[in-house]
Amino acid sequence: MTQALNAVGKKLAGKVVGTQFIAVLIAALVTIAVSNTQSALGILCGGLTVVIPSTLFALIAFRHAGARANQKVVQSFFLGEGVKLLLTAVLLTIALLVTNLYPVWLLVGFVIAVTMQWIAPVLFLKST
Repeated sequence: MTQALNAVGKKLAGKVVGTQFIAVLIAALVTIAVSNTQSALGILCGGLTVVIPSTLFALIAFRHAGARANQKVVQSFFLGEGVKLLLTAVLLTIALLVTNLYPVWLLVGFVIAVTMQWIAPVLFLKST
């Protein structure tokens, strides 16, 4: 039973991260069509500053399952969330300070990915 619940959590996390990536990719492709490559790269980089940490969170958070491992489950979620927040801040800072991409487009990609992080679980909750 616990392995089944853990599998459901992993599946939902995979769908959320996949949805984030697809939404960012679609936004970048649309931007290439209507604007320019520089703007599209900004959207892609901004989105990846959310997608990459979310992927790591999912990998860390769902390592353990079961009542006997409840302490490890809680520790994994806290560790995963800490890694996600720190890596998001680092990647966004690097993207803003090191690249010559337009900050507005970086933030557009960031907002798209975060918005999908909030919306996707609601969309997929009944299908898992």
